Amino acid sequence: MLKTLDVSMLGLPHDLRTLAPLCRRHGIPALSAAGNLLEDAQAARETDAVLRDNGISWGLMPMPADFYSWELGDEAFEEALKALERRAAAAEALGIRYAYNHVWSSGPRPYDENFEWHVRRLRRVSRILHEHGIRYGLEFLGPHELQRLQPHPFIHTLAGILALADAADTPVGVAFDTFHWYCSSNGDRDALLYMEQHIDRLVMLHLNDAVAGVPYDEQHDLERRLPMETGIIDSREILARFASKGSDALYMIEPFEPGRTHFHALSAEDAVREAVEIFARVEGKS
Repeated sequence: MLKTLDVSMLGLPHDLRTLAPLCRRHGIPALSAAGNLLEDAQAARETDAVLRDNGISWGLMPMPADFYSWELGDEAFEEALKALERRAAAAEALGIRYAYNHVWSSGPRPYDENFEWHVRRLRRVSRILHEHGIRYGLEFLGPHELQRLQPHPFIHTLAGILALADAADTPVGVAFDTFHWYCSSNGDRDALLYMEQHIDRLVMLHLNDAVAGVPYDEQHDLERRLPMETGIIDSREILARFASKGSDALYMIEPFEPGRTHFHALSAEDAVREAVEIFARVEGKS
């Protein structure tokens, strides 16, 4: 599996060209593209050159839209697909091979109608990415507050997200988030076994921890802890299990708040150094 620093997930304000030498020095082999970098051909080429000079691989391609949001109307969806085509072509030229979107765990439509709506969109999104050699994962969202966000509950488990991917009949995998896994089912270990049985479909692994003293079904999506900080979620075991099955997925830190605010205030050097310490904790090296 490929250890990856994602500046968006950590809220880092630093340019990738600044971070690349620090990642090389501290042993982080991949960096995700950030923001609208792929929309600026010159900046993308310059950043790619710096990453290559430092032996750093590309991680995630940032998606141009929340493709499965009920707020993204049909016209906006068509425009987003055009942006995706441009980004995917730019990503292919740079050698970026990973992307993902989440699927909301509730919606304005009844379940079966919503499922078919997602399948139609998923086929078009995934086809573009597949044509450009980019592995695409879907992330299920576990917090119960999101299941109540809209009138009709929707997919919120690993089995559900794989069923949706299969229905689209295109090469779609999974973005597995330890927090969403915990919140969706109180950390159902059967889901870990199920992921291991479909390990070839793991595209990326998001590492984080839950808030102490809060029941699993009352956790808030945007409030999390750094991996292995509270020990409620054993990210170390999950990473080890998936890696032992030969997965080549990305793995990265995704703490939301207060982690993002904390990392945003750090210098580039301190941010990378602290990320390395967290990775070491999850990898069982500290």
